[in-house]
Amino acid sequence: MRLLAAIADGIGTFLASASFREAARLRGEEVATALERLKSTQQQLIQSEKLAAVGTLISGVAHEINNPLGNIRGLVDLSLQGDLDETLKRDLQTIRAEDERAIRIVRNLLSFTREHKPETTLVSLNDALDHVLELRAYELRVSNIELRKDFAADLPEIPADPHQLQQVFLNLVINAEQAMTAAHGRGVLSITTKRVGEALHVVVTDDGPGIPSENLGRVFDPFFTTKEVGAGTGLGLSVCYGIIQEHGGEIRVASEEGRGTTFVVELPVGDRD
Repeated sequence: MRLLAAIADGIGTFLASASFREAARLRGEEVATALERLKSTQQQLIQSEKLAAVGTLISGVAHEINNPLGNIRGLVDLSLQGDLDETLKRDLQTIRAEDERAIRIVRNLLSFTREHKPETTLVSLNDALDHVLELRAYELRVSNIELRKDFAADLPEIPADPHQLQQVFLNLVINAEQAMTAAHGRGVLSITTKRVGEALHVVVTDDGPGIPSENLGRVFDPFFTTKEVGAGTGLGLSVCYGIIQEHGGEIRVASEEGRGTTFVVELPVGDRD
């Protein structure tokens, strides 16, 4: 009996020790996970501060650029009022068109760098997309990305926050651009708008590497990213998801590894009165 009691005590001590070690291991994993989350949050805060500083810099530079651009337009308009031969007149009209394009780009930059209070107004999805694509025109061109647009001409305006929608579209375009250039240094970006019943659809498709099936269900999760450290915050798509949800819409993704990725943004037509 004494032997059995000693064996039982030994087994109990062993089990208690094993249980303690297992609890300690689990606690250690929880602490490590918490530290990793804190580290990630700290990195996001640092990145936010950098973006805020860059936004302030861009805002100041944009205002400085606006003045000479405005002067150029004024001088060109004044010159066009004179008696000019057709060649010179066409050249001046080209200068004016390019000057106006530069002014629009600066205006769009300012709209993205300013802090905007949420506001709902009637928005043209086609116009919002054109503003974003004008901002990214140079990057798309130097990255050898062909842009294919198929915008429905009869889309109604919808009640929405234009700055938030542009943020969503800009994120989708940049993600597609980065995926294609990283995969094969070129690509085709297709953007389609259409009406489906009582909703408007924006379809953004790239021919990049696609998303692995095990990651598809996580692309809208905060802090989830497959990019290298420093190349992505993992917040872009989760912010997009939140914005579209706030507008009463949906955002979906379909992808096949090696065959590209498609994002569909669906927004309700809503009450336009």
